[in-house]
Amino acid sequence: MKKTTIFMLLTIIVGACSQYSRAPLSVGFHNLNAKYNALFQAQEKMAIIEKQLFDNRQENYTQLLPILLPLDSTAASAEAEALTSVIKKASMVVERHQNSKWLDQAYYLIGKARLMKEDYANALETFKYINTTATDPDARHAALIGLMRTYIEQKAFPTALRVAELLREAPLNKDNTVAFYLTKAYLHQQRREFALALAIVEQALPLLSNNEQKARLIYTTAQLYEVTGQTEKAIKKYALSRKGRASFELRFYASLNEAILKGERLALERMLKDPKNAEVKDKIYSALADLALQNGNKNQGLALLKNATASSKDPRQLATTYLHLADMYYQQLGQYEQAYAYYDSCLTVLSPQDKVFTQVKEKHNALASYVKQANVIVLEDSLQKLAKLPMGQVDFILDNIIRANRAKEAARMQQAPIGMYDSKAKPNANTSTQQLDWYFSNPMAVSQGQAAFLVKWGSRALEDNWRRSSRDDATLFGATANTPNAGLTTTNASSSNSPNDGDWAVERSQMKSKIPFTPQALDASNRRKEQALFELGKVCKLQLNEPQRAIQTFEKLLQIFPTSTYEAETLYLLCLLYDNQSPKETYQKRLFEQYPDSYFARLLKRNAAQPLSSDKETVVQNMYEKAFTAYQQGQYTDASVSVEKILQTYPSSKIEDKVVFLKALLVAKLQNKQAYILALDNFVKDFPKSSLLPLVKEYLAAANLSSR
Repeated sequence: MKKTTIFMLLTIIVGACSQYSRAPLSVGFHNLNAKYNALFQAQEKMAIIEKQLFDNRQENYTQLLPILLPLDSTAASAEAEALTSVIKKASMVVERHQNSKWLDQAYYLIGKARLMKEDYANALETFKYINTTATDPDARHAALIGLMRTYIEQKAFPTALRVAELLREAPLNKDNTVAFYLTKAYLHQQRREFALALAIVEQALPLLSNNEQKARLIYTTAQLYEVTGQTEKAIKKYALSRKGRASFELRFYASLNEAILKGERLALERMLKDPKNAEVKDKIYSALADLALQNGNKNQGLALLKNATASSKDPRQLATTYLHLADMYYQQLGQYEQAYAYYDSCLTVLSPQDKVFTQVKEKHNALASYVKQANVIVLEDSLQKLAKLPMGQVDFILDNIIRANRAKEAARMQQAPIGMYDSKAKPNANTSTQQLDWYFSNPMAVSQGQAAFLVKWGSRALEDNWRRSSRDDATLFGATANTPNAGLTTTNASSSNSPNDGDWAVERSQMKSKIPFTPQALDASNRRKEQALFELGKVCKLQLNEPQRAIQTFEKLLQIFPTSTYEAETLYLLCLLYDNQSPKETYQKRLFEQYPDSYFARLLKRNAAQPLSSDKETVVQNMYEKAFTAYQQGQYTDASVSVEKILQTYPSSKIEDKVVFLKALLVAKLQNKQAYILALDNFVKDFPKSSLLPLVKEYLAAANLSSR
């Protein structure tokens, strides 16, 4: 009897432990174990992860803050192990406690951790599963909110909006209501629907506890009011965001933005003098610059922005200030070389993950092309002017340039921080990078130095006598498009300041060798200038989108070089630039009269022509067949006349490449070999996608081989 009782008790206990039993004892057992073991540990770890991500966030308060902290792969990678642990802990509930009421919560934690790890496919699958199978409505609603966020991160905004519609009328608890409001506001912010985002955030704010996260959201709301032009409301929100548990950085930026919106220059100047703001002087200088620029004082604004760069210790702020300076020089002042230098400096400190990085890179590259060609033009002009002077005067000018630049170099080295040129100097390992005096241990100083070096010298190999190594002439003479005595400067670190020393003579000789004293050298100089003008015009049109500057450059090219090698293409580009304006007719007529057979004349006719009807295409095909038959029969002149008629009458036919190829074959019969090679070479350039291209290249290779 005793044994039977023990057996029955064991059976009851085992039955109670079954995760598939719906018996009250079994359910209670698994509820208890699920909540206070695996699930509790997973929730605690997730709370720690979220706090660490918030505390360690890197935010740029000068830009519009996202309503929700964006998922950051770098930050998530630091928490990857912890997130994996959350998934494992929550999965234990799924594996061992199937009858627990906490099962839905466990699945939600798994989905949330996968979302934070940017494992979007598995996060979507998990959230959809919860929505389909969950018995807990709160868990189902939380899963739908997680589904929304996942779609937002994947830029699937229409799908996220459809999910939001499912939740709009749902009876959400307080936590889910806040999460829904913030996620939907974040969705509209990502879609740049700022007014909608504002309205939704305002509904969420009263439901939040007074903590740093709420202060951040109030600051973001102030920014949204500012973006939507509601200045008074923005000022009030900035003031409100400073209260409570706002961080020092947030309070500082809130005060800064409030002063800017109110136009309180004196308040900013007081902030500048406050010792506790010593580390953020660059931000205050930038704010003062904004006020100066708003009042139309560009010179004062530029000076203040340069003060900001000089005092900056924050790479993000430094990048922002460099970008501001670059945009001013580019868009407002039209000083492209200065703009290029500041875009270049910006790229040295701007994170490649920054949303403006690609845009800055494109502007930098376009201006690099502009500065390169502009420097060639300035250099050649300077050299040609020198060539017209008496030799004694040339030596006198070059000696003065060398002397002045050696003096500048000596002064620069004397002003350098102690240890900058001392290889034995060692930084203190306990000193922060913001306090280092030793140049090469200060990343900010190094990045600025690299930028300055690149602007002046370009990319240089690390080698002896790098200043004198073979390089671009513009670099040798230091040509700069917007600098006095452009094209006439050089630098030498030699301590000697006498024209009689050997290094001086070598340097003077090098500079003099670049001056075009002979007719042949002058002709080569003009060819370089001609090409640079043409390339500069193309940069203005195609890269900088500066049509007026492009027109001026192309017209200058045609004026200085009336028989330019690039005349046909220049005339074509001017026709495009003037569009329907009257000068277009002049340039078009000139192109058609002087270069009727050129690719650019045909291209212009093709652009202006209407697509050929099927009947006209048939006519072209018949004309081509007759011309080709005449060619085969040796009637080259008749075939040539037919080909020209096709190209003039039907410039946009589908078989234009075949007609042009036949014309090249006729050139071989009616003209010389050089004209034939040129015709084939032009075909390769003009029809890069033609099916005849491989055959034409074979003919071109054979023609070049036989002409040797």
